[in-house]
Amino acid sequence: MAGITLDSNYRLESTITIEPGETASGVLAPGQILSIIDVEGGQVCDFSSFSSIDPKEYCDLIYSLFAKEVWKLSVGDVLYTKHMRPLWTIIADTCGVHEWTGGFCSHDLNSFLGFPMVGCRDRLEDELVAHNLTPDLLVPSSCINPFMNMIRHQDGRWTTEQPVSKAGDSLVLRAEMSVLWMGTVCMMPPPTNRLPLTPIRFEIYTLRN
Repeated sequence: MAGITLDSNYRLESTITIEPGETASGVLAPGQILSIIDVEGGQVCDFSSFSSIDPKEYCDLIYSLFAKEVWKLSVGDVLYTKHMRPLWTIIADTCGVHEWTGGFCSHDLNSFLGFPMVGCRDRLEDELVAHNLTPDLLVPSSCINPFMNMIRHQDGRWTTEQPVSKAGDSLVLRAEMSVLWMGTVCMMPPPTNRLPLTPIRFEIYTLRN
């Protein structure tokens, strides 16, 4: 886990690496740690999460930002569910540039933009179905965009610029409840991602017995 040193009481439980267009998911127990790693740099991941006990209780980025009165989150901050219960704590971040306001690309959006292709929303919905859940549970404010670089301008515009993440950069989250998580490698063209599109790795850490 480049740039991150976990307490020696933690051990690496599992590693999942996915290629562009692929999706991964899993369930974490409270206290487990998930590291989202940009393997080669310049690659955006779309990442949604929910209470595994009641997936209708999703990660709510809008409420999480309201709680801090900020538009971006950082180490030590908490990600809350829609019921304002702690879902994650950010424990490390070697990049510092992510999009925290929610949302995802989709076939609908991509078609509107002129390049009809399956998007992250479609793949995350399919992942919910793989867990025997309805795709309607996926909402924009549940989705973090690790390594996405969106710039706000004083005149109200925003622009998407290429990610600044380097190979091995990571965003590290500690589960504060039992969490169903899912992530996919974004395939949007530049400037959202650098070319060639590259993998994202998930590392799961558990406290030693």
